[in-house]
Amino acid sequence: MYAKDSKRRRVDDWTSIDGATAEIVQYGQTMARGTIDGVTKDGAIVWVQDDTGRRKLFERCEYFEVWVPREDTGLNYRVSKPFTLWRSQASLGQ
Repeated sequence: MYAKDSKRRRVDDWTSIDGATAEIVQYGQTMARGTIDGVTKDGAIVWVQDDTGRRKLFERCEYFEVWVPREDTGLNYRVSKPFTLWRSQASLGQ
């Protein structure tokens, strides 16, 4: 299990991991390693392709966890506050 592994982290939002190198863990046991090559829009299901080209499907509801390397910078972001796109009428010249 990676709870104390500083080189990896668990990803809670599966919608953000398409294309990432990952490890699928269930109850502390590694079930698969490979590249996430598909994620449902709601993030409930991921497909993992291993080094041999085999694909496997994993569902969040079956207590699977996705772990990724911490150095995967594409997944290392945090939103500090909600972003709202707006323009005042003055800036629009009205």
